[in-house]
Amino acid sequence: MVRDELTRKYFVNCDRILETRDNEIKICDSKLKNCNKSGLMAHKETSKHMKNFEAKKKSLSIKCFTRKQVEDPQDKVHNAELLLSAFMAEHGMPFSQADHLIEVMKKMFPECDTVKKMTMKKTKASYVMQYGLAWEERQEIVEICRENKFSLMIDESTDVSVTQILAVMVRFYDKKKCQVTDALLDIIEVEDASAEGLYKVVKELFQSKNIPLTNIIGFASDNCSAMMGVHNGFQARLKEDVPSVYILGCVCHSFALCASHACIHLPSYLESFLKNVCCYFSRSSKRQHQFRLIQEVVHSPKHKMIKLSQTRWLSRGQVISRVLEQWDALLLFFQTESASDEDGASQIYKTMSRKGTKHMLLFLNYILGKVDRMNKEFQAESFRLSSLYSSISDEYRNILSMFLKNEVLESRKLSDINPHNSSLYLGVDDVNVGGRCSALLLKEPLGESKRKFLADCRGFLVELCAQIRKRFPLDENGVLAQLHIIDPKVALSPQRKPKFIAKLAVHFPTLVNEANLDDLQDEWESLLWFKGSLQSLNQLPTSFWQELLQVKDANNKTKFPILAVFMRDLLALPHSSASVERMFSKINLIKTKQSNSLLSNTVANRMLAKQAIARQGVSCYDWKPSKVLLSDLKTGKCHQRYKDMCSKVEMATLHSPDPDDDDSDEEPPLQVYAY
Repeated sequence: MVRDELTRKYFVNCDRILETRDNEIKICDSKLKNCNKSGLMAHKETSKHMKNFEAKKKSLSIKCFTRKQVEDPQDKVHNAELLLSAFMAEHGMPFSQADHLIEVMKKMFPECDTVKKMTMKKTKASYVMQYGLAWEERQEIVEICRENKFSLMIDESTDVSVTQILAVMVRFYDKKKCQVTDALLDIIEVEDASAEGLYKVVKELFQSKNIPLTNIIGFASDNCSAMMGVHNGFQARLKEDVPSVYILGCVCHSFALCASHACIHLPSYLESFLKNVCCYFSRSSKRQHQFRLIQEVVHSPKHKMIKLSQTRWLSRGQVISRVLEQWDALLLFFQTESASDEDGASQIYKTMSRKGTKHMLLFLNYILGKVDRMNKEFQAESFRLSSLYSSISDEYRNILSMFLKNEVLESRKLSDINPHNSSLYLGVDDVNVGGRCSALLLKEPLGESKRKFLADCRGFLVELCAQIRKRFPLDENGVLAQLHIIDPKVALSPQRKPKFIAKLAVHFPTLVNEANLDDLQDEWESLLWFKGSLQSLNQLPTSFWQELLQVKDANNKTKFPILAVFMRDLLALPHSSASVERMFSKINLIKTKQSNSLLSNTVANRMLAKQAIARQGVSCYDWKPSKVLLSDLKTGKCHQRYKDMCSKVEMATLHSPDPDDDDSDEEPPLQVYAY
C-alpha cells in the first residue's frame, strides 16, 4: 500500500520525475508499479514518452490567469520618507531642513505622485529617524548582546554644552557578515563621572535592556584611573561581577603616554620651541602669506605648519616631521623676522641655529615614527588582536637593540630585561640614533657636546622602553601572547603554542565549560591532522572559524563544534578603544555651537540611525529599510513611540518643582530641545 502510494506520487506528475534541461512538463499519465530509478529513466526513452513530448511542444499552452498583487501606493511614500530620513541621518542635517526640502522636491518633481503625497516636516523627520531607524538599530544591537558574547568599550567626555556624556560601545562577531563589528549601544548623560557613578549607570543600562553581564568577555577604555584603576576603578567593579573579564588598556592611549613620558628626558627647550613655531603662524594670516612666498623661493612644499596638540596621539611626531620638511624655509623666514624681534621670532631663530637642535629633531622623527606606526596599526577597526603581542614585542625588541648589547637580547626573554640596568648598555658612541641623524652628525659634528647629545638620546630610549614594559604584558606565556593562535596560520602550524589549548581556555570560563575541556583538546589536536581538508577555507581569522563550523565528519556531524565557537567568540576581544574616540568626533559634528541644545538622547538616536545605514555597508541611497520598519511607520508605531516619549517628558515636567518657588532648593528641569 505504501509502495503504491509512493509510486503514484512519483508518476502522476511526470514533470517532477523526468525533468531535464529541456524543462519537460507533464506529458505521460502512466502509472508504473514496482519501479525504481532505472525504470523511470527507461520510461523516458520509450517511443510513447518521446511521441507525447514532441506533440506537447507543438501544442498551445494555456496558462491560468492569476490576480496580480496590487502594490499599495502608500508603501512607496513610506519608503521614500525612510530614505529621506536616512539621507538626513547620514549627512547630519538638522530636522528643520525637512520643511523646505519636501517643498523643493514637490516643485522639482511635480509629476511624481509619491512626492506629492509626502508630508514629512521637521517633527515627522525627527520621530521617523529617532523612533524608526534608531529604535530598530538599538533593538537589534541589544538583541545581539543578549544572545552573543561581546566586549565593552566606554569613555567619558564633555561636549560643547559642557554636558558630561558617556559613550557605551560593544564589539561583537557578526555571524552574517563574518566580521568583527564595533557598534554604539547608547550615549548617556552622567552627573557623577567617578568610577562608581559610571559603573552604576552602565550596569543600570544593561539591566534595563535585559543584557546579562556574563556575556561581557572583554573591556577596553583609556588609561585614566577612573577607568583602569586596579582597586577602585571601573574595571575593578566590573571584575567583581564578571571575574573572568579580559582587561586591556587602550594600546593607542598607551603608546601616546609612553612617548609623552619619554620626552620629559629631553632638553626642555624643544617642547617650547615646537609650540612657539606653530603658534607664531596661527596668529596672523599675513605671516602665513609671507611664509608661502619664502616656500616658493627655497622650493619647499607648500604645506601649513601643524599645531601641537596634547590630546591628539600622533600630533608630536607629525609636527616634528613638518618642521624638518620646512626647515630651510623656516630658518630663512625667522632670520628675516628676528630683525624686528616680533613675538619671540629671534628666540626661535636662535634655537634653530643652535647646534644639536636639528640633530635631536631627526632622532625624534626616527623613533616617534616607530611609535606612530604602531599607533596607527591598532587604531584600525578591523581585527588586530592575534598580531598584537608579536607586533609590540618585535618593535620593543628593535628599540632595545638601539642601546642594549646584542648578546643580552639573544640570551634573555623580553620580560626579563630591565631597561634601567646600565650594565646591559652599549657604549654611548654606539647608540643608534637613526640614519638621518647619524648622517648629520658626520656632516655637522657636535664636537664636545656629542656625548651629551647621545646620552640624552639613550635616556629617551630607556624611558620609552621602561614605559612600554610597564604598560604592556610582555610575558611569553601570558594571555595576550597565547591569543596569536586565533590566526589560522598559527593554529594549523606544527610548531604552534600553546600545545594544550586548555591553558588559554581556563581564562575564559564563560566561553568553555570545564566539562568540555576534554572535547576542546581533542578538537584542537584533530585540527592539526585535518588541516589538509581545510585549505579551501578562507584563511582570514574572521572567516575561518565561522566556516569551520560547517565542516562535517563521516557521520555528517559538525567536526569542530566547541573549538570553532570558542575561537569565534575570542574574536570579540578588543585591542583598543579608538572606536569610542571616533564616536566622540562624530558627536562633535552633530552637537555644535548652533545645535548645543540637543539632548544626549537625540544625539544618540542620530548616531544610531547613521550606524544602521553603515552596518549595511551601503550609502543612504542604497539603504533598504526592513519590512518591520516599513510596517512600524505604516501602522503609526513610530508616531506612537514619539507621543509616549512626549507624555513622559510632560509628566516629568508637571511633577518637577516650580522654578519660581523660593522654597525649592532644586534646579529647574532641563528643557527639551530635541525637536
